[in-house]
Amino acid sequence: MGTAELLALSLGLSLVLAGAAYGLVRLFEAGAPDPVLCETAWALALYLPALPVALVGTALILPPPVIAGIAGPAGSGPATGVIEILVPQGASVAPVSEPLAFGVLILAGLLALIRVIWLARRSLRLHRLIGASGEVSPAVRQIVEDTARRLGAPTPEVRVRAAGAEALIAGLLRPVLVLPASLLDATDPQALRAVCAHELAHLKRGDHRALWIEEALLTVLAFNPLLRIIRDHRAAAREEACDAAALAHAGDDARKLYARSLLDALRDSPKGDDAPALTFTSSRRILVMRRLKAILSPVPTSSVRQRLAVLGLGAAVAAVAGTGSFALAAQREAVVAPQPAPVMTGSRALPAPRAVIASTRAAPSVAPRAIAASAPKAEPAPRPVAIPAAQPQAQMITNPGWTRHPMPLSYPAAALEQGSDSGSADLSCTVQADGSVSGCTILNETPVGLGYGAVAVAAAADARLSPRSLEGVAVGGTVRFTIRFTRQAE
Repeated sequence: MGTAELLALSLGLSLVLAGAAYGLVRLFEAGAPDPVLCETAWALALYLPALPVALVGTALILPPPVIAGIAGPAGSGPATGVIEILVPQGASVAPVSEPLAFGVLILAGLLALIRVIWLARRSLRLHRLIGASGEVSPAVRQIVEDTARRLGAPTPEVRVRAAGAEALIAGLLRPVLVLPASLLDATDPQALRAVCAHELAHLKRGDHRALWIEEALLTVLAFNPLLRIIRDHRAAAREEACDAAALAHAGDDARKLYARSLLDALRDSPKGDDAPALTFTSSRRILVMRRLKAILSPVPTSSVRQRLAVLGLGAAVAAVAGTGSFALAAQREAVVAPQPAPVMTGSRALPAPRAVIASTRAAPSVAPRAIAASAPKAEPAPRPVAIPAAQPQAQMITNPGWTRHPMPLSYPAAALEQGSDSGSADLSCTVQADGSVSGCTILNETPVGLGYGAVAVAAAADARLSPRSLEGVAVGGTVRFTIRFTRQAE
């Protein structure tokens, strides 16, 4: 399968995963109202659809699989069998044809470019907003520092803006807390402390970094419209989690005042002001009613069993998504690497070494005393040399009995692109003692370079021959055969 088809199918798999994840989390959210746990579940639903595109993209960057091809040596003889494969004229090699795949990729690229331009405009608007803000009073700064110390969050830079009615925190490396002037002019500082606690809870959780990861993900996968919906639900759950942190141990009066501050911010904030920042009102106002209900009537925290259920469900979905992504990436077309034909040189068998046998001759008679004085110490006779038995060579199977023929699952993609209606590939494979086929190499491919050899090698991996025996012992061998491809009219 080509690069364009793989990328297009990875985008399709991303859509399927996003839809399945959205449905599962909605069902889970109905039974587990804890905002912290729901935010974790929505985060998993947001990141999982990126897995197919990431794995397939990584596989395409790596070198493609290589199949070794060799030229048959002179005098090796023709193939011992021919297998005819007939493919209908309208057959397709993949569920996504190459022109359609290119169209999908072009559309995805255009949507990503539009998203980049939109993100750049929003970032520029946010930069101007922060640049137009001013310094805050020491009293306000002290309130922010006390609140940050109580929550265990870092203290950001604090600024105030005259326009706007909601607080926000922005910045990837150097976060800035921007407060509206209307909130600072309020007579009761309790609302200011609650709003600051909400924004600083974002900072403690690292939401200012997660926001930019989401923006990058939505830009790359702008083709997937479900990710925007999932991100909105995660943002709503994230706001509820920060509300719960800001109102921890708060009474009913404080919660009512906090809810009134949220309603005032919603009323006075302009619509469409969606700068890439963590605002007090969040982006989707349709989800605010759930947030107000959680503010006035806090929900209990989740149990350990519920947290483990979310992690287990996320791991299971990730495993399924990863398996499907790896299976899709494995459909990449292999490259045939030709190798030079082996050089056959004449050789003569050397004679086997003979065992050396010591011979004894009669020695002249010598007096026993003289022998004891002058005869040297007798050396032991050399032992016979053991000659190892020659190992049997793999035999050529001249009349193969197929119990399962090689059956290609598709016509070569390159042949379809070039309009080739027929082709063939000669293979040489090793047959194991149990009849399985492995170690196939390409002896010849006609026409060359159209993928007939690679498809034939993949088909031979599932083939099987009848087991052979020699003197009651199962033996393997080598088989050579030809697979011919023919496209016929329907």
